[in-house]
Formats: sequence, structure tokens, C-alpha cells
Amino acid sequence: MYNLASKLLDPLTDPLVLAILLLLCALLFWRWRRVALGLIAGALALLLVCSSKIGERALVVSLENQYRDTGMDVPPAQAIVVLGGAVRMPSGVHRSSGLTDGSDRLLTAFRLYRAGKAPVIFCSGGENPLTASQGAGPESVRMAELLEEWSIPAAAVRIETGSINTRENALRSFQVLAPLGIRRILLVTSAMHMPRAAATFRKAGFEVIAVPADFRSGYGEPSLLTRWIPGTGNLMDTTEALHEWLGVGIYRLWGWI
Repeated sequence: MYNLASKLLDPLTDPLVLAILLLLCALLFWRWRRVALGLIAGALALLLVCSSKIGERALVVSLENQYRDTGMDVPPAQAIVVLGGAVRMPSGVHRSSGLTDGSDRLLTAFRLYRAGKAPVIFCSGGENPLTASQGAGPESVRMAELLEEWSIPAAAVRIETGSINTRENALRSFQVLAPLGIRRILLVTSAMHMPRAAATFRKAGFEVIAVPADFRSGYGEPSLLTRWIPGTGNLMDTTEALHEWLGVGIYRLWGWI
């Protein structure tokens, strides 16, 4: 039920979709010119703010600054848990897996292992029936294959293949790792996703050391001139940040964090 509801709510975190809805409402209320013009102005303002660097930066930083980038300067743990969202799955057109924009997750897990921070990399991620390519299989399997391509020993890589959201990542990881005596983990996920993920894994029973990856901020400040220039990349980051804040709110409401 949550899986379906989250997919239905996703468009409500997309400023472009919201702007289009406002413009459609303006057409419906065209008889009342002031109302219609107000809706048009609202749609344009929403797009301007959310597609500008200043609007994108405010939302992204509100999430990413909750867990700062520590690099490899973290204490050792019993396992490295890396969440899905790093791999582009094979399809009928492409036979091999590829890396997504969030592939820093997998790269960070690789680096932590090579730095001797934990003896095991645990990949968490299943196959969402609403979005998966037919026959592609669970994402964690592909993540493990890539780690082995990068010369991580197969014995050091473990997976769970049943989770399709952050809460299930946490619960299923705990079901597998807790019986092995593993509670202290290095949790690796995207920096914007980390506030919700870390809280969810702590709620499940883990002692979490957060190691965020895939940062969108902190790579140079835009000039005064470019801060308000619209860009599709800014709009994508804003949409992702709004999605995360909605997820945090829902998880708190349902007592998952």
C-alpha cells in the first residue's frame, strides 16, 4: 500500500507538475481574471524559484548539512551497509548494468572497505514491481556484481533482495545482520537521503555511523548573476529534495523514525 501511495504522491513533489496544474487551474478560472492571473503568477514564481540555484541550494543544503562529508575519517564498524539507487538495471535494450547519478554510494562503500573500515559490505535493495524492468532482478545483486568486478572478494559481500523502500531496507537488513551479531554499521546513501535513512536504521535497532555520499552542494558557490538563472539540473535537485522532505514527514507521522 505504501509503495503505491508513494508513487502516486511523487508528482506532488515535482515543481514542474505543480506549475502545470496551476496553469490548468488558471484556464478553468479564466472568467475570474484576477484569480487566473494570480495562478499564472504563482506557477511562474514556483518555476523560477525551484529552477534557480538559490532555491535549489536552500532545499538541498537543508538536508545535506545534517550529516557532513567526513570522507574516510570515520571509526571502524562491523559492516558497511549501502542502499540501492546506485545502479542502472539491465533492460531489453541494454544487457549490462550501469551507474546512475547516485553511484557515489557504491564507490564510497568500496573505498570504506579498501580503507579497512569494516570487513563486510552489505547491499540492500530489491525489485520494485511498479518500476522494475522485467527480468532485471534485485538491484542488490547487480551492486554485488559490480563490487566483485572491482576486486572486492565475494566472501566480503552480502545482500538482501526483498526491500523496495527505506523502511524495508532497514528492517530486512536488521533481520539478516542482527543474528550475526552485527549492530554497528557504516550506513552509506546519498546525502539528501541520509537524514531519513539514518533515523530509520536507528529505529530498526542499528548503531548507525552515517557516511553520506552523492553530495549535490559544496562544489563552489554560484555568482550573483547565475543564482537566479533557471536550469533543469536545479529543478531536478529541488524535486529530489522536496521528495525527501515529504518522505521525512510521512515516516515521522507513521512512527517509522
